[in-house]
Amino acid sequence: MAGLIELEGDSIRSLGTDDLPALMRLRETIPDELFHLPGTATELTGFLGFLANKPWSLPMMCGRHGTPFGLCLLNVQQLKHLNAYLVALFETPATAHRSLALYIRQVFWFYPLHRLYAQLPSLPEMQPHIDLLAGVGFQREGVLAGHAEVGGRPVDVVVLGLLRDEFDVWCATNDPRLSLA
Repeated sequence: MAGLIELEGDSIRSLGTDDLPALMRLRETIPDELFHLPGTATELTGFLGFLANKPWSLPMMCGRHGTPFGLCLLNVQQLKHLNAYLVALFETPATAHRSLALYIRQVFWFYPLHRLYAQLPSLPEMQPHIDLLAGVGFQREGVLAGHAEVGGRPVDVVVLGLLRDEFDVWCATNDPRLSLA
C-alpha cells in the first residue's frame, strides 16, 4: 500500500475499488453500531460513487507497513459551517493514533475546516474508538441521551470534537512533524 503521506510505517491513501479485501477484514472488527461497511464489489462501487458526490468526503485507507488496517472519511452537512463529521474505523484502534493523526492533518491541510466531530454510541465495545479519538486530541463535548437505537433500545451517544487549533496543540506536544504551522 503506497501512501499519499507516510510517517514511520503509517500511511494514508485514497480509497479505491481494489480495497474490498481490506474492507472485508475491517468489517469483521467494526461493530455494526459504529458503521456499516460495504461487503461486495457492487456495494463498494456504490459507496465510492456516493462519496464522490459529497463535498470534502476525503475517503482514505490507512495502512501500517504496507497493509491497510483502517478507513477514514468525512461527512460535511453545510460547507458554510466548516464542521465535518469524522468516521474513523480501525481494526485495532489502540494502535491507530499516528494513522488517524496523519488523516486529520491531511483534512485540515486540504480544507478550511474549523472543527471535526464524531458521535459514538455509549457502549463498552465503542470505548476503544472513543479512546482513539481522545488520544489524538478530541475533547468530550457531551452526551445525547437516547440518541441512537441499538438492539431495539435507546442508547446514549458520546459527542467528541476537535478544533483545528486544538489539533495543532496536540501536534506540538505529541508529534511536531504533523503540525499545520
